[in-house]
Amino acid sequence: LEVARRIYDLAVNEHGLQPGDLVYDALTFTLATGDPDLQDSAIQTLEGIRRIKAALPGVLTSLGVSNVSFGLSKPARAVLNSVMLYHTVEAGLDMAIVNPADIKPYAEIPAEERKLAEDLIFNRDPDALAHLITYFESVGDTGADESTEKEALDSLTPEERLHWAILHRHKAGVEADIDAILNRDSSRPKGETAVEILNEVLLPAMKDVGDKFGAGELILPFVLQSAEVMKVAVTYLENFLEKKEGTTKGKLVLATVYGDVHDIGKNLVKTILSNNGYTVVDLGKQVPAETIISQAVAEKADAIGLSALLVSTSKQMPLIINELDRRELAIPVLIGGAAINPRFGNRILLTESGHYYSPGVFYCKDAFEGLSTMDALMRPEKRTELLDQIQKAADYELGKELSPQHAVTPRRKSTVTQLTDLPKTPYWGPRVVTGMPLAMVGEHLSLNELFRLSWGAKNAHGEEWKKLKAEFETRLAWMRKDAENEGWLKPQGVYGYWPCQSVEDTLLVYDPETLQSDSPVILQRYNFPRQHGGDGICLADYFAPVNSGRMDVVAFQVVTVGPGATARFGEMEAAAEYSEAYFLHGLAVQMAEATANYLHAHILQELKLPATRGKRYSWGYPAIPDLEDHRKVFDLLPAESALGMSLTSAYQLIPEQSTAAIIVHHPDAKYFNVGTSRVEQLLND
Repeated sequence: LEVARRIYDLAVNEHGLQPGDLVYDALTFTLATGDPDLQDSAIQTLEGIRRIKAALPGVLTSLGVSNVSFGLSKPARAVLNSVMLYHTVEAGLDMAIVNPADIKPYAEIPAEERKLAEDLIFNRDPDALAHLITYFESVGDTGADESTEKEALDSLTPEERLHWAILHRHKAGVEADIDAILNRDSSRPKGETAVEILNEVLLPAMKDVGDKFGAGELILPFVLQSAEVMKVAVTYLENFLEKKEGTTKGKLVLATVYGDVHDIGKNLVKTILSNNGYTVVDLGKQVPAETIISQAVAEKADAIGLSALLVSTSKQMPLIINELDRRELAIPVLIGGAAINPRFGNRILLTESGHYYSPGVFYCKDAFEGLSTMDALMRPEKRTELLDQIQKAADYELGKELSPQHAVTPRRKSTVTQLTDLPKTPYWGPRVVTGMPLAMVGEHLSLNELFRLSWGAKNAHGEEWKKLKAEFETRLAWMRKDAENEGWLKPQGVYGYWPCQSVEDTLLVYDPETLQSDSPVILQRYNFPRQHGGDGICLADYFAPVNSGRMDVVAFQVVTVGPGATARFGEMEAAAEYSEAYFLHGLAVQMAEATANYLHAHILQELKLPATRGKRYSWGYPAIPDLEDHRKVFDLLPAESALGMSLTSAYQLIPEQSTAAIIVHHPDAKYFNVGTSRVEQLLND
């Protein structure tokens, strides 16, 4: 606790971080050694979590729970980890590192096994370790697991097996169990029984999946595999459901807003809600406001769902809400996406007319929060309670002032060292690179980012990580082979060099054909934002200023893996292959980044610079958050004519798996944030 307080004082009181920015790992030791000095270690871990949460309100805690069982047999570890997880969550744990496949709900663990685990955790019996080992020796980790599992499943009712199949992602036997239930009572209409299966068996099973995901016990690909099982079951049930039975829980019109080409988040919402009893009318991506509103009216939607990835496209959301209000349409709006947060939702609840949008605007951080919001909206008493909550939050938010706009101060002198030795380019102007070898580009692929960020294993550690990593490496090998054979990944790019100089916050890019004249022609002006705090850096600082008398060089690049990945992703989504679509999307995104790394390395080689020199900056990231400059880059590079790429009205790149960047060669270049808050960006016209 003393160490935690010191960290808190340093981070929060001295450097201004929020308590919620801090995550403390309380640490635990294995109880499998029998070391007398460690017999109380689990108790100390639990007490440490309690004290941190009590003494430092708002901070978060994490724990590698499975460390507590290191050295024990697999069956013993599963039980000990599950019991320890239960008690750490009770103590206030926020983030648990465990293998979700081996975690059992506390209530489902046999009482005898719970007692054995708790005797060891709480040091209640000096022989607790020996008793636990002896008990689980008879269980063992043998090849009998599958037969034991089959025997256990055979002993369940068809309803219980269906629930188990969804929870454990097994498609086999689903239709047979549905038939068994439908044929159990020949006097009962099958449509009536089908409704009961949907509402009493399948939907509760998916709710359990959602709860486990929310608790961090399931990674996203597993959730999507459960959704695939649900899809199989529902598709089969539809043969017996009668439309008049009213099996839908409600209708949501869903869209990615105009100008935004990203739809992976929207598709996840569609998958989760449609497999939890809702009718989802998916309008796709880049949908104009008028289309969204008119379709919601035509479909008699119970709610509208809006998704956006970027700050610029998120500004479509208040436009839609104000238009709904102007037309006096009482349709609740759910909003979500990487660019927005609860504060944004609270603020756009207030319409241009000066009153709250009475049907409500609800920020949902993920698909399952969207599900719980829809569930609440469809129940009158819960709906009233939810509206009251968001209006109180908006009252609080709007009662505060936005963070003060940064006062106009004299321009800070750049702290960046001016270079006297500037790189020489082999040529000026653009070059096109098509047919990049997939294998060579793959050498620039970050496996850590692919496996942990794009494929959902960010919280996996220890044995769980080793197992997932091996599975992912096998998957990656055959996916790359398939991409090569089928041609759905085609790395390609355009890049080029231009003479340039800086003037304060502006980078001037010249026509190389006019360098010999007294006044070179300016092709483009890039006005970069300056950092409000820190060193007051601006990207223009890294280039030679006009008054230096030296001509610098800047490189730009645009890369893509082509439209094939997007098309294949759409086909998989349509075929309800949700988990495979998720893996494909993640690989395509990371291969686009690998293509950017490959071309960046080539540029440094041509400039005869070290491989680690300088930085590559892409628009939309903290140093250059606005996307409008994509148009200027496209005017310099033939991305449209040579690569078949295009820009949306919000200046996003199409195909989605593409990137554009400016290459800064200065050795002191670093990544930084310009310091504007997300809410200020969203509300800034």
